[in-house]
Amino acid sequence: MSAPSAAEQNRRPARSQQGTPAFPAGLGVIRMNRWLFLWRQLNRKLWVRASLYAMLGVAVAIAAVIGRPLVPDEVAKRFGGDSVEAVLTILASSMLAVTTFSLGAMVTAYTAVSQAATPRVSSLVTGDPETQKALATFVGAFLYAIVGVTAINAGYYGAEGRAIIFVCSLGVVGLVAFRLLSWVNRLSRIARVGHMIELVEDLTRAALTQQMKIPPWPGEAKAFSRGLDILSPATGYVQNIDRAHLQEAAAGLDCDITIQVEPGALVRQGERLCRLSVADCDDPAIKQIRRAFAVGATRSFEQDPRFGLTVLGEVAARALSPGVNDPGTAVLVMATGLRLLDDWARLEAPPQPDERPRVCSLPAVEADLLDDLFGPPMRYGAGDLVVAVGLQKALRSLAAIEGDLGQAARAMADDALGRSVAVLTSRVDRARLKAAARG
Repeated sequence: MSAPSAAEQNRRPARSQQGTPAFPAGLGVIRMNRWLFLWRQLNRKLWVRASLYAMLGVAVAIAAVIGRPLVPDEVAKRFGGDSVEAVLTILASSMLAVTTFSLGAMVTAYTAVSQAATPRVSSLVTGDPETQKALATFVGAFLYAIVGVTAINAGYYGAEGRAIIFVCSLGVVGLVAFRLLSWVNRLSRIARVGHMIELVEDLTRAALTQQMKIPPWPGEAKAFSRGLDILSPATGYVQNIDRAHLQEAAAGLDCDITIQVEPGALVRQGERLCRLSVADCDDPAIKQIRRAFAVGATRSFEQDPRFGLTVLGEVAARALSPGVNDPGTAVLVMATGLRLLDDWARLEAPPQPDERPRVCSLPAVEADLLDDLFGPPMRYGAGDLVVAVGLQKALRSLAAIEGDLGQAARAMADDALGRSVAVLTSRVDRARLKAAARG
């Protein structure tokens, strides 16, 4: 007998599962449109912005002939001479060299960040907006100059067209000079580990803020143990969940949806993504719901705060490796984590929407967040007094927060204290660590 297809599996009633709740009113739905997510992913590609700037430069060079009737004769005589060709030639030759140098500098920064921090942050180098703007400006200016020189040698422009090209070339030179200075300033920071930590912190804070707006599973709600399971079409990481799209689909089907995975989860093809409270629906509706889930080969910072915290933990682990031996960076990471989680704990719940929410998600597990961030320095820095003291201060500070986060931080601080006391050989060091743990 052949294996059932994905559509057939989707139509089958799900197995009974305890703890899957129905949905009370008053839970908000966060909006992360899948098209916006795809645009953000595409916008981080270096070639996208460079292509747009290049097309703009070519368009300006070609469109100069359209504006010829608008150029006064006096301006055409003054700026429409042969000097414009010399300007374009200099611009074309210099931009080729500058572009080659900039690409080499970016590759060097990419390699340095991968070795000093973690390969997971290297994508932030190529996706850096300032870096992309600089390289795109250089490529666009180069193509603009090439098209302009070719058109002038072909007799495409008259005196009026050359005057327009001359004025545009002055603007391009000014833009290139500005971008070049900005790029030089960016190079002085982009390969620093501290700068990468700041970038990851900003992305993680945005993801944590979104996490605060996601409605959790209410423990007092009644469960629906049977329903229609929507299965993953591929194996990979859940990168994005468009909850607004799910809300619209659930309203159209007059049902409720429980999301069974969270962004960053590794799912296998055929594994359950979400469960509907209805027993069956047609194939178009199933496809519509499945499109709300973006599954890819890598994790994304967009909706996955645990990925950002994991990356920060990896930076601390790399800093504590024998080849690097940089406990100061590990302490900086822990301070960053303390700031992130403290800000997250202070966030207020979003206002309740007017429309009855039909989508509910997995709750954030505070112990997992702490382990992603503080786990590596706890395991690899247990024998370093500076790291152990910094870890105790950060965790004991978080332990003062009421609720699950404080309890998880207190338990992890006790675990870290036991690990460090077991490996520290100096009695004085153990005493200082215990004093730091007592506050």
